Amino acid sequence: MSPKAYLFLEAEPFQSASGAINAWVEEELRALGHGIERHNHSRPNAGDTGIPLGNARRLLALRSRPPADLAVFCDLGLGIHAPSRELARRTFVFFHGLHGQPTTWLGNPLIDLYGTLSPYIHDTLSSLLMTPDWRQRRCLEPRGTQVVDSLVPTLPCLEATDGDARMPGGELPASVQEALGRGEVLGHAIQPSKADWLAVCSILLHLRALTRAYGHPPVRLVVAAQDFALIQHALRYGYPFPVPALASALQSAEARLEDLLLPVPLLSQPALFRLFREARFGLSYNASPEPFGMYVLESVLNGCPVYTNGAGNNRHALPPGHGIIVRESPEMVSGAPGAHATVAARILQDILAPGPVREACQRGAALIRRTFTREAFSASLRACVARLESDAAAPRWSFDELVVRLSPIVRRLDEASGRFSSDYVNAALSPEERDLMHEVLGRPAGQLGHGETGLALLEGLFDKGVLSLAPPAGSEPPRPTWGAWPWYPPGSAFLEPSLLQDTVTR
Repeated sequence: MSPKAYLFLEAEPFQSASGAINAWVEEELRALGHGIERHNHSRPNAGDTGIPLGNARRLLALRSRPPADLAVFCDLGLGIHAPSRELARRTFVFFHGLHGQPTTWLGNPLIDLYGTLSPYIHDTLSSLLMTPDWRQRRCLEPRGTQVVDSLVPTLPCLEATDGDARMPGGELPASVQEALGRGEVLGHAIQPSKADWLAVCSILLHLRALTRAYGHPPVRLVVAAQDFALIQHALRYGYPFPVPALASALQSAEARLEDLLLPVPLLSQPALFRLFREARFGLSYNASPEPFGMYVLESVLNGCPVYTNGAGNNRHALPPGHGIIVRESPEMVSGAPGAHATVAARILQDILAPGPVREACQRGAALIRRTFTREAFSASLRACVARLESDAAAPRWSFDELVVRLSPIVRRLDEASGRFSSDYVNAALSPEERDLMHEVLGRPAGQLGHGETGLALLEGLFDKGVLSLAPPAGSEPPRPTWGAWPWYPPGSAFLEPSLLQDTVTR
């Protein structure tokens, strides 16, 4: 009898980037001989938002059946059903991002294996699971990184040049072609609900001033219509977020929002890729960390460079010189006036002399085609399934052997001011915290956290996401060899100047 698998996946097949990955997971499991029963959407109907009658009926139906051999969840799919041995013999959870139901998966002994779509999420998830309890000398998840593995995502456009026809969306609207016909230079930032719009608009206002000063054609950014409507509403009513600085900057520049942004509806993949080929740059100055970065990779693959603050995996998606330009400074993080002028200047420089970024995108496209293949995805998922069927190995190390490292979510740490920016919070270290950082980095946990003196300060550095625990060097199994992410980890390249430049090892 063929093994049976339940799939609990929020996004339906090919209805989004997450839905495409969900569909490939299902295809691979079917190819391995699994009988599949798939469940989508944590809320079966609109009424379940308030009163979950639909979920009650679904849970009742599932619990009346014999357990499956395997239950596969995405992070948001954990809202459909909680992991349970009554549901399945083995449980695998993979993460589009660290969203969904964190109290359902953080340190849950019923989860046999966690899968991640980038080494950034692999290391971030591992650091969360190894959150230390210094008094009890243990981690949140005693199995630590032993239960974290990696998948290698692929891109729809690697199988079909114009993307997957099953992905939703419409044609490129006439307004885009009309803008190009007037000689406007277009950029793009059409990932809904991800951008730091104060940073993005600051870059665009600086670009507007530069292009006017140099007599260059105007620059506009193509954005999702829903984001445009939200910013417009905020400017008018101060809700859902206050934007007095943006309103004042627009007024000073004698500009309207429409002078900076060109809204478009949801685009099909062919329309999206056509936009990438027409646009001269992309902006991914995101407020939330990017777990993988399919959007920026697709842009580079179509010859359009992306400028980013590096939130999440955007700073790791490709190595430097391959089409993704990471530009972030302490002044940008703190919102200092004029801080984003250097980004605008770099964009205009690359528009006027596009040769170097064009070549960078060509290198990036070649690397994407070699790395994010369907074969690599298949190999990585099959390795996870095989690992699920093997006996779980005992941890190779004790709590006291774990080593204090800089957290993978830290983007920048400035020695002079103590200010740091991360994918969790932007703040400043106290002098005492800076001294403690120097003292504990690279040391095994067994030498730390004994007694109450300084313990609160040490715990605070972990709770802020500045420090994390990692297995001792050389004790972790080698990373997968099927070709993905050979440029990771990046060392301390993004910590400049860094309190940790000479002491951090990864």
